[in-house]
Amino acid sequence: MIDLHCHFLPGLDDGARDEAESAEMLRIAASSGTNHLVATPHADTRYHFDPDLTARLLDLARAAAPPSLTLSQGCDFHIMHDNLVDALAHPRRYTLNASRYLLIELSDIVIFPNTGEMFDRLEQAGLRIIISHPERNPILRQRPELLLEWIEQDRLVQVTASALTGQWGVKVQAFARRLLEQNHVHFIASDGHSVRGRPPRLDLARSWIEEKFSPALAHRLLVANPAAVVADQDLPQPEIPDCKPVADKQPWWRRLLPSSRTPPDASKT
Repeated sequence: MIDLHCHFLPGLDDGARDEAESAEMLRIAASSGTNHLVATPHADTRYHFDPDLTARLLDLARAAAPPSLTLSQGCDFHIMHDNLVDALAHPRRYTLNASRYLLIELSDIVIFPNTGEMFDRLEQAGLRIIISHPERNPILRQRPELLLEWIEQDRLVQVTASALTGQWGVKVQAFARRLLEQNHVHFIASDGHSVRGRPPRLDLARSWIEEKFSPALAHRLLVANPAAVVADQDLPQPEIPDCKPVADKQPWWRRLLPSSRTPPDASKT
């Protein structure tokens, strides 16, 4: 399996605290079936992203990693003005394994009305947007039509592995499952930050998807699609949809919201 989102480099952000924890996170990832792990330190108002320092730490991590584990460089890119300006000037500075794919984290406090326009500008610079863990964003859970609009505009979605298994609570799990049912998830990643609380494991989520949906879907989200990203290729197109159908024909985001409108009077139609 390939994990596109993990904070295992020590001392860069709120992930691994030191080299010992970093090495243990790598061991956990490898022992649970991950064979390619992308380092994605935060680039936000709290943590400055230094690609050269990240590369040096990544070289040290490779020396400590199990032989079966490949490590690559990426970033957890917070969408804000300074980051946007720098990414437009240096389009692949923040991307996953120097590909066209940019992992973007949205604020859970405010989502600006011009977010879609910022996505447009990044795409015009040749980048492909991956929206990171929308199921954990309270604004998107309250306004899922925003996410649907971006998905319809061909933006991609990464869901957290532990969200599927209930670690983030029932609301987050239900939202993540609904995204899966509607075929709106393109990647599952650990977003691992630590050895105990948020370990870099994908195996439990893979088993969950295989049981609730299908092995083919699990393979697509945890192997085939991430492999295309790290190889800087287009995502493979599934031959047959392998998500369970949903009987309700309403837009998926309407089913997540309580009804607030009175049904029309049938006598007037």
